[in-house]
Amino acid sequence: MYEEIYNWAYAVGRTILSGSDKGDDLLRRLIFDVRGEDLPGRFMEKLAGRLTEYRTNKNIAIDVSMYGKLFEEKWHGDSFRYVKSAVLSGFLNSLSSGHKGQTQTGAK
Repeated sequence: MYEEIYNWAYAVGRTILSGSDKGDDLLRRLIFDVRGEDLPGRFMEKLAGRLTEYRTNKNIAIDVSMYGKLFEEKWHGDSFRYVKSAVLSGFLNSLSSGHKGQTQTGAK
């Protein structure tokens, strides 16, 4: 399950990077917005809000969406931390792969 979430986040990160001239800044803003949220509901709200903005803002208009499986379970405690780590790792690895030619797993 966490690998699927990571793969989704990585793909979303790559889509953001390739979908706009300011993709790097947009992805960094997304990472900064969600990384500080320690409650599952607030984390999901920030994540969904930012992705919605990226999709609906006419100046950005990037084809991204939330991962449906994130809503199939109630996340709390360690399971939430694993989800958050998978999402942030996917975003960070997509950001660094855009700069250093890394693969999806982060290894060169």
